[in-house]
Amino acid sequence: MKQILFSIALLFLTVQGIMAQQPLPRGAMSYTIMTKPNNIVYNDSIFKGSTQFKQLFYRTRNPEIIDAYLKHQRNKITGQLFGFAGAVTLLVGVNNLSGSNKSMGWTLIGSGFLASIAGGYFNLLGQNHLLTAVDLFNQQHKKSTVSLGLGKQSAGIVYQF
Repeated sequence: MKQILFSIALLFLTVQGIMAQQPLPRGAMSYTIMTKPNNIVYNDSIFKGSTQFKQLFYRTRNPEIIDAYLKHQRNKITGQLFGFAGAVTLLVGVNNLSGSNKSMGWTLIGSGFLASIAGGYFNLLGQNHLLTAVDLFNQQHKKSTVSLGLGKQSAGIVYQF
C-alpha cells in the first residue's frame, strides 16, 4: 500500500512540470518545432516553408539572421538527401540478403542505416539554425529604449519596451 501511495505521489509531482502547449509570447517570433513543415508564429501570423521564411528573414537585412536561415536550408536539404539515400540503400541491402551475396546485403543495410542517421542529424542541425535565426530576430527587435525629448519649456522621457 505504501508503494502505491509513493508511486502516485511521485507521478503527481512529475506531471506538475509538464507543459502540453508551447507558450507564444506577444510581440516575439516563436518557432514551433514540428516534423514537417516548420512553422514560425510572428504577429499573429503563421509562416510555413522556405519561401515565407525567406521573405520574413530577408526583410530584416541582418546578415547573421540571413546566414542562420541559409545554414538551415543547406542542412535541411543535406539531411533529406542523406535520408533518401539511406532508405534506398537499406532497401537494396534487404533485397541482396535473399541472394547469394549476403555480406554485401549486410554492408548495404549498415550503410543505409548510417546514412539515415546522418540525415536525421543534418535535419536536427537545420532546426537548430532556424531556432538561432528566430532568437537573433527576437534579440534585434525586443530591445527596450529610453528616449529623452527636450523643448524650450518642456522635457519628456519615453520608455519603449
